[in-house]
Amino acid sequence: MKHKVLLVGASTGGPAQIKEILSSITSLSCTVIIAQHMREEILPFFINDLKESLSIKVLSTPLKTNLDEPSVIICAQTCVLQETASGYEIVNDAKNQHYTPDINKLFNSFVNFSSDFDLRVLIMTGIGSDGVDGAKNLKSHGAKVFAQNEKSSPVYGMPRVAIESGIVDEIQTFDEIKECFRSL
Repeated sequence: MKHKVLLVGASTGGPAQIKEILSSITSLSCTVIIAQHMREEILPFFINDLKESLSIKVLSTPLKTNLDEPSVIICAQTCVLQETASGYEIVNDAKNQHYTPDINKLFNSFVNFSSDFDLRVLIMTGIGSDGVDGAKNLKSHGAKVFAQNEKSSPVYGMPRVAIESGIVDEIQTFDEIKECFRSL
């Protein structure tokens, strides 16, 4: 059985919602990797706040991992997945990034490894369309794609573009997203 990996992309309005979602979880059975748009100098404060306030394991990039240990991984910068001799490594890669972190780069880095995992993609609140192209590529390789609904999105840009592109398998309210995370 393939290990479940949930890739999450969020922007404006995301930090408070991500913290609320993760605060409602007491245990995980999968790996969650989050790319939250944020200025690079602010990301360490966000990551440390999550590490100190949550009851689940929170890690940050870069790190070596087999992605088989239930945990939450926060991208400290734009990051990508690479294969190593002993597993995988999530490395910081700011080259040619459009955002910090660049959600499309993270999602696209999983395309070559899509057969290794049971991949889920969640596009949450945010301006623009970051993550949609990567989600399209992952969907074409078997990933399931979810998007936050308009009413619960502080900014309905990224989810709207994902939904309009036709790649979304399920549109979820914020409460439904929280419930899904609790059942991971």
